[in-house]
Amino acid sequence: MQSGNTQSNRILTDIIPYLPGRVRYAVSNLDRPVLKDIDEIRLRAGRPVMLSCSGRDFFLWETGQVSEYPENGLVLSVDELNDMVLRICENSFYAYQDDISKGFVTIRGGHRVGLVGTPVVENGRIINIRDISSVNVRVAREITGCGDGIVKNLFKNNRDIYSTLIISPPGMGKTTLLRDIIRTVSNGIKNIFDGLKVGVVDERGEIAACYRGIPQNDLGCRTDVISGINKKEGMEILLRSMSPNVISLDELGNPDDVSTVLQVMNAGIRLLATAHGYDADGLRERRGFRELFEAGCFERFIIISANNEYLYELKVMDGEGNVLGIDRKNYRQHINSCEFSDGRVYLFPKTNRENRVYSGNSVILNGT
Repeated sequence: MQSGNTQSNRILTDIIPYLPGRVRYAVSNLDRPVLKDIDEIRLRAGRPVMLSCSGRDFFLWETGQVSEYPENGLVLSVDELNDMVLRICENSFYAYQDDISKGFVTIRGGHRVGLVGTPVVENGRIINIRDISSVNVRVAREITGCGDGIVKNLFKNNRDIYSTLIISPPGMGKTTLLRDIIRTVSNGIKNIFDGLKVGVVDERGEIAACYRGIPQNDLGCRTDVISGINKKEGMEILLRSMSPNVISLDELGNPDDVSTVLQVMNAGIRLLATAHGYDADGLRERRGFRELFEAGCFERFIIISANNEYLYELKVMDGEGNVLGIDRKNYRQHINSCEFSDGRVYLFPKTNRENRVYSGNSVILNGT
């Protein structure tokens, strides 16, 4: 798992150079405990800059302080936003037109920059976005080893795995877990598992996060990635060209993909995939999954859940619903606040908050 300092340094080195000058200064002056917990930096023309940190939203001041309320927040102009997008596109909107038309650009480090504005439509297809009004920088997090507690339940023997579906509600880390399992299956485990060739269809760039063709996330030494293409075509290309033992997909469920998934399974290739949901029974009757369940495509299910105590649970089940293993660990803590004797309000994770006092800039809530 990445340390807080490593995550802070990734933001400082990968993301800050693209930000407008005033935002760059403010983010650079954030307290490190806040900086390392940033999930998103949302920039909107004529509106205050907002940070999403561990499940809570805060508005950024020019001084590097944050508040729960938008008053005194740093407000960007349209020109500042356009200049930022131009830097992201390396001074060439034309070179990045395909990415812009899809609504996002991946930058070094695997961070995704989402863009919205006025779509330019030609023959019923979006070919560009003009008058960009909002930019959302999603901070990439790679948590190496998060699947170590359950991955051995997916091994059929030392040279094969069970086809596996990871199920969780949005935002629970299923893509992060998928990425870590891909890495382990690809690299192998000494004296336990030999490692397999894995083909990844990275439709939205969230698994490998390729930048100029190079995966920014570690997916293992036997992994090949095809990105920016729909799952159906991506699987077909991998089948024809890379002879994978395993094909991996994120957010399965499009009915158009079913026939190709069945083709993959009939070729003896294993699947590692994710889906939005709460359990296997809930998916079983959904369009796009019914045929896959009836064909017995998945032999293992990993159900991800978390409770109010921030306990993160990975439950591995077989196709009959039998529980094979459970791994519990601390989930990423939501940020909370606390008032000290000098009247200032500080932000930090809930756990052990009574013992945490951070030096540096004051992180102010409620405008005090």
